[in-house]
Amino acid sequence: MHYKSSRFKVCLLSLSVMTALNDPSKVAFANPKAWALHDKAIAEFKNLKTQELAIKHIEQAISIDPQNAMLWQVKAAFLQGIQESEKALPCINKSIQLNSKRDYPYVLKAEILKSLKRFNEALSAVDYAIKLNSSPEYFVVRSKILMEQGNLDLAEKEMDKLVVSYPTNTLIHAQRALVARRLKHWPKAIEDFNYLISKAPVKTTSYYGDLLSRAQAYTETKQYDKGIADCKAGLKGLPEARQFHAALIKLYELSGNEKEAKRTKQQLKILDDELQPPKSDRF
Repeated sequence: MHYKSSRFKVCLLSLSVMTALNDPSKVAFANPKAWALHDKAIAEFKNLKTQELAIKHIEQAISIDPQNAMLWQVKAAFLQGIQESEKALPCINKSIQLNSKRDYPYVLKAEILKSLKRFNEALSAVDYAIKLNSSPEYFVVRSKILMEQGNLDLAEKEMDKLVVSYPTNTLIHAQRALVARRLKHWPKAIEDFNYLISKAPVKTTSYYGDLLSRAQAYTETKQYDKGIADCKAGLKGLPEARQFHAALIKLYELSGNEKEAKRTKQQLKILDDELQPPKSDRF
């Protein structure tokens, strides 16, 4: 199982859809045929097998109602979703040209520009979105751009302020934890993981991901007993999670408990053997 936090996989498509749903005027004045194609495309894009069809249908919707900014925004989100950032950029620019008063298109533009490594332009776009709507989520997007730009210290400084302003926002705690890990500021990372774990519904991907990350932070700060406890809690819910086994072995070795390290290695070998395909299926 791969533990990249699901919080940072907020789909651009989903945000575009939410924007559409929260803008009744766009639905009321949209061409009914074009909007029917829009709805069909949204449903299709959720399935990997029908994403190309979704793009075809949103293009048909645009051909019917080319002055609808939302349709251009959704097309941009689709293209960004399949990593076609170069093609997505003119679409989101067209959406903004048709309606420059909405905040989210600038965030989508920032994400697209970030993918193209045009970081200064991405920061300008998200800063304009923040002027229109100072949403905490938009500050997180800004922080992620700063991280990709290599400006980790500023990213952390901004997230520190946001944690104070929005102490109960899990997305902000998750982003600061990510920055703190990159900077190896382990006590701060542990503080954020403590909050996230206390608020996460048990047995979710985010819960186990944060548990593993905190165990790794405990390892770095030589709090081996706490790290071992986190790994055991992870294995209780996910007994086949290789990452927890590997982290637990390292913790036992660092704490000098060779007996438990050996036993855990044996358990991991058994797990690996069970996950191997039958010899007849191997090349």
